[in-house]
Amino acid sequence: MSIKDFIDDITLVADAIKNIKEIHTAIKDGKKYFEKAHPEIKKDVSDMCAELQKTCNAIATASSVITNFRFNSSAGALDNEPTRFNDYFINYKKNKNEAEDLIRSLKGHCYIIKQHADKISYGNTNSFWTYFGLQSMQREQELGVLLQNIYDDEQDFHSIVYLMAHSMNSAIEDVTDALCENGMMSSTKVPTAALKLSEYSKSFKELELVASKTRDELDATIKELQ
Repeated sequence: MSIKDFIDDITLVADAIKNIKEIHTAIKDGKKYFEKAHPEIKKDVSDMCAELQKTCNAIATASSVITNFRFNSSAGALDNEPTRFNDYFINYKKNKNEAEDLIRSLKGHCYIIKQHADKISYGNTNSFWTYFGLQSMQREQELGVLLQNIYDDEQDFHSIVYLMAHSMNSAIEDVTDALCENGMMSSTKVPTAALKLSEYSKSFKELELVASKTRDELDATIKELQ
């Protein structure tokens, strides 16, 4: 996988989180209206926000696997860095199923979101937004598409499960290859490997930040709805 392909994949994941952010903004903007006009949907909206929050948290947590590691170039530490990197990601690979299960749980969250949306709108994605007092048919339709994309199995949203897992594994393997010389890990290759890790970490960090920020904003709305 080239760096360009990697960035393209991560950008698609980031776009999915931005869609969640846009949906949350619409919920937040319509909160006063539906709390007054349709108080019966309050709990379902809160539960939907909780699932959106879990989705964002899953992305942030998965991203941190890459962003949490930094090579140490200090005197006396450099020789041990290939081993430390190897141990860190051997541990990751041992827990790989756990990490990938976390990412796969996104699909489960989406199904629960669908259940609550269907309960509120009786299965009509567009009518869901009429409960939020948006007063714009075009805006309701735009948000309807975003919501549909989140929980519809035929939409691209679920590709983020594959994209996240594949991107994480590709980044790890690429940095591992950069550390090797003649089939062996070498401390002389640490600067090259560190540069590659830095390139990957930058994209994952941006993703982690937008996902964690959206998660925290959703948490605030959930608390307001309690």
